[in-house]
Amino acid sequence: MVYEFIEVENIGNVGVVRLNRPEKLNAWNAEMGGEVRNAIETFNNDPAVGAIVTTGNGRAFCAGADISGWSQDLAGEREWTPVERSTEEENWIDFCTRSKPLIAAVHGYAVGIGATQVLPYDLRLACENVRFSFRFVRVGLLPELGSTALLPRLIGLGRAVEACMTARDIEAEEALRIGLVTEVIPESSFFERVLEVAESIAANPTAQLIQAKELFAKNTVEPDFGKVMRLEGEALGIARESAEHREAVQAFLEKREPNFR
Repeated sequence: MVYEFIEVENIGNVGVVRLNRPEKLNAWNAEMGGEVRNAIETFNNDPAVGAIVTTGNGRAFCAGADISGWSQDLAGEREWTPVERSTEEENWIDFCTRSKPLIAAVHGYAVGIGATQVLPYDLRLACENVRFSFRFVRVGLLPELGSTALLPRLIGLGRAVEACMTARDIEAEEALRIGLVTEVIPESSFFERVLEVAESIAANPTAQLIQAKELFAKNTVEPDFGKVMRLEGEALGIARESAEHREAVQAFLEKREPNFR
């Protein structure tokens, strides 16, 4: 597929998706969203890829939705559809859950959908210059993409409500302190460090990584610990019979690193 709004490449065992509208600070539109989904699915189907990084070209990750299209919506010149098209295709959260590990490499501005699109990702790594903002109410809109459920799980209900109601910026160190990101990286070594983390994940077996993701997705809000352990036991039983487990045991006996690719 030829992409208009993103760029993709393979770097070792890592698939990289770059939002590519730098002149508009990678403002999001429906076409870009479709291309990102297609690129991730393509990497999911590539056995050489073990992890997927999404980042942005230029000085911002994504400065939110493309406002130029809103006047067309208001004038009735095009039909508005929500970002979440769960009646037509698998919703974004489920799509991310069943994907290979997803890593957001966020720098500069991450505003509105530029922030909410990466909440279902497995890791969010931030450049020291990052500014997150959930400023939907400031433009007369509301949070979307499951963010009213996901954001409180990451940073707590009180902080999530405050961030959305004030529509203020959240800078790198605060984002790390409240759990919105897992690491803050100097600008000079940002993408180098992102690739280091991604490669360390990609070296692990894909099937087990995806199974672990699914367990976290199901069990994080499951109050019945008996059910949690049953789900874990079922998944563990499958994993114990897998070729990946056999390779890990054999590598241990042979005193070498396992090769899961």
